[in-house]
Amino acid sequence: MKICIVSNSHHTTDVRLYYKMARSLAKLGEVHLLCATGVRNAAVNPFQDVVETESSWYALPLLYKKAKKLKLDVVICVEPLTVFVGLALRRKLRCKVVFDVHEFFADAFAERFRPPLSWIAKKLYLGFERRLQRKVDATTAVSEKILDQLVPRARRKNVIAVPNYPVKNVWDYTCETPMELNAICGMDFDLIYIGGLTEDRGIFKILRSVSILRNEFPSLNVLILGKFFDPEVEKQFNEQLNTLNLNAMIYYQSWIPAEKIGLLLKRSRVGLWVFNPQNKRMSRAVPLKVLEYFAAGLPVVSINTPLMRDLVEQNGLGACCEFHSESIAKAVSGILKLKKSEYRLMSQRCSALIDQKYNWEAIEPQLLDLVQKLAPR
Repeated sequence: MKICIVSNSHHTTDVRLYYKMARSLAKLGEVHLLCATGVRNAAVNPFQDVVETESSWYALPLLYKKAKKLKLDVVICVEPLTVFVGLALRRKLRCKVVFDVHEFFADAFAERFRPPLSWIAKKLYLGFERRLQRKVDATTAVSEKILDQLVPRARRKNVIAVPNYPVKNVWDYTCETPMELNAICGMDFDLIYIGGLTEDRGIFKILRSVSILRNEFPSLNVLILGKFFDPEVEKQFNEQLNTLNLNAMIYYQSWIPAEKIGLLLKRSRVGLWVFNPQNKRMSRAVPLKVLEYFAAGLPVVSINTPLMRDLVEQNGLGACCEFHSESIAKAVSGILKLKKSEYRLMSQRCSALIDQKYNWEAIEPQLLDLVQKLAPR
């Protein structure tokens, strides 16, 4: 069996695409991962390749051209636009097309507008996405709630949720420290945040909460790892670092390869996932970063929403708080002040939850069964 995963926006070392889906599907046959950016690997299955363009739009015909030469049985499309590539390949090769939905695309698109335009934008985008979904042979998504948006339950043939759970023991390996990380990999951190750096993801709330915590924990060390998407937000971040006099406490690192993140998680005590609860997209699903915190044995401080409360507080894996700096600081303080024995037990519960329930190995058979059913060999 020949399978190809195509993406015009992800890297060829993307955790879900390469380390999970591609490696799992390689058990069924030859797997190719084609992206607009990344590294190339023509020696070992799953194979990785990159098209020569920086434009996500121009990448589409180039992805089609490369994939067409592979004589595929199954093509997995990661973004709505790459579904057009898959449908064109199906006409040419008679292969099966799978739409793997990574996020609430319609909600993300609508966030570019203000009401009432945002509501109209979401409705139009959902209509476009649902129409694409009806044309493919199968659909996978990272959560049931995404599927609820796209597909009525009565019409769910070849439709499954494939959550973005971590691979078991994902951080239990020795990894060479990149030269650029030598300094921070020799440090211990009380708090770590991994992810996009935006106002809705609480970056300014985190800064102010650290300023509050400084009075109680004078030697506090905080690592912030991620990308700024807005130059103005980055400017405000640097200004607040100086205004609040936090340069000695907060260490910032731009994005690093996903497989290296474990190096830094192992040096940390508490993982942060704070977000604006008014942002419905962020409130609907547990992000991979939270599960990766747990996999590293890190208790989590998150926002008090039903989803996070059920996951974090009811399982004794950290604390939930309001989307206010004072509340975040109080929740963090409670964990940092735990006795060593209490913290160790909480850390063990975090890693045990991933090992026993929220791991990729538990859901891999569903993906393999679906693909085998589509194109039996």
